[in-house]
Amino acid sequence: MKEGGEVNRMSNSIAGLKGTHILAEYKEQINPKNQGNPFIESLPNRIDVDTFIDVLSSEPPMDKKYNAMCAEDRMEFVQQIRPDFWLPLPTHYDKYRNLYTMIKIGYQSRNPMHAMYNRQFAIGWDEIFKAGTDENGANLAGNIQTAQSLVEIAINGFGKSQVYERMLTQLFPQVIHHSEYLGRPLPQTQLVWLKVECPYNKSVGTFCKSFYAEVDKLLGTNYYEKFGEKPGTIDKLVLRLIKVASQINLGVLVIDEIQKIQKAYSGGEQDMIDFITQFVNTLGVPTILIGSFKALYLFKDSLANTRRGIPNGYAENISGHMLESSWEWNEFIENLWELQYTKTYTEITPGIKKAMYYYSSGIPDFAVKLFIHVQSRTIVNGGNERMSVARIREVADISLGLVQPIFERIRGGDPTAYKDLDDVKPDWMPLNGYIKEVTHRIQLHGSLTEDHSRALQQKNKVEVLEKLTEFALHLVQSPTVAEDLANQVYNASEGMGDISLMFGQVAQLVIEKGNLTAEATDKLPKELPKKINTKKIKPVLDLDDIRYVVQLGNKRGLTTEESLEEKGYIRDVDELLGIIS
Repeated sequence: MKEGGEVNRMSNSIAGLKGTHILAEYKEQINPKNQGNPFIESLPNRIDVDTFIDVLSSEPPMDKKYNAMCAEDRMEFVQQIRPDFWLPLPTHYDKYRNLYTMIKIGYQSRNPMHAMYNRQFAIGWDEIFKAGTDENGANLAGNIQTAQSLVEIAINGFGKSQVYERMLTQLFPQVIHHSEYLGRPLPQTQLVWLKVECPYNKSVGTFCKSFYAEVDKLLGTNYYEKFGEKPGTIDKLVLRLIKVASQINLGVLVIDEIQKIQKAYSGGEQDMIDFITQFVNTLGVPTILIGSFKALYLFKDSLANTRRGIPNGYAENISGHMLESSWEWNEFIENLWELQYTKTYTEITPGIKKAMYYYSSGIPDFAVKLFIHVQSRTIVNGGNERMSVARIREVADISLGLVQPIFERIRGGDPTAYKDLDDVKPDWMPLNGYIKEVTHRIQLHGSLTEDHSRALQQKNKVEVLEKLTEFALHLVQSPTVAEDLANQVYNASEGMGDISLMFGQVAQLVIEKGNLTAEATDKLPKELPKKINTKKIKPVLDLDDIRYVVQLGNKRGLTTEESLEEKGYIRDVDELLGIIS
């Protein structure tokens, strides 16, 4: 946790334990409701927005010397962008402000220096749980819980879980150890926050097991051994968990992946919602539920009780994609675009911004991945290594084809499209695939040269099959037969055979099956050579012919200029001046 030296960290020896542990240091409180409460006074001070940005901002290593390194080394840096790049936004600070206040308000009704706190333990949580709360919200001990709940719903790829993970781990200690407060003994352990994922089987019992296991990792306790495997009704499971949560003085419980509670599971939906409601109302622990748009149906009315009396800004936060005209999107994409490891720096233009937004739909995770893959493809292709709108379109067409129909619905204002993103995964090329591919521009030795060229050949399956089919059509009349022959030969070597030998194998199959045309028979030698001379198969235009390049680009929707730029046939003015001089 980065707090400017404000907290007193405990030695690492305390814990082979997980999480950040600190010794309590008490701070003066302005709000009278927070004064005299060691659980509140031991929390770190609230930070301002500038400090928030400084603490949470992160980016991969950047240095001009990296841009001069070999392609493989630069590709490694490109891969660091996704785990290392994080840009705090004003909306993130709003979430921090709400989170900080939620924790403090939740502790207001749980002050260990007040008689009320101890009275609840004396009465027993069993009795308090059975009695419920009266019309004023007071429990059997007369305590009115101050806990608030928050529902955080966001489109898949928006970074909702990462926001809370970063705020909790970097701005709050996880465990505070108390020993004495104002001269009075206070042997208490305060677990400030706990994050647990909603189980796939939607079972309250499984959730409780996860809860106990996480607490044991943090505090070195044995709650899982005591309660984890004990069966029981929902009420009994809730009661056990309430007892444990009260003993560890939990500040906030974060339940992630709440969309896993689905209607298809018999009883799972209502059981879990009832469990969360009882947990918040009985013990008074603030709870944050995080999920994708698939979870929206859960919160129409099920959590009405847990949201009573919550001021504006604390009920539900529902986030879609960033708007193209918003300050957030422009700040995000401009900061992201700075992270370039190409030989030549590409300035961001309105056209590039527009293309990045169009193909990512303003969803941060998609934008970051798209940028990584565009930059990787640019480095692999070599040349001046300038990124372009054409390159963005090329990568998006290949990798984001599956999600574009959903993005089209989002652009059309269809709110149901958001939840469908959970079910569709982009077809991203593995990043290490770029590193493998880039080696074709590096000198290889011995058998590695042949092996590598075959690996590239396998990747270009469509191109190889087209060549084999075209060759077969010189020998047979039926296009269907030609395609079948091409597939047989390709599949026999899984695309790893030498292309010349594959031509020979096509011809061999034709002879064996007796499908050879009379004209082709006359042209074949008596004995089939190991390698067939393929010069008879002439493409209409050479692959490097400027007409072919433009023709191919036009088919993909590129302009003539974009096609030639992509192939490296158009030079920058600076390059031309360098050649002249």
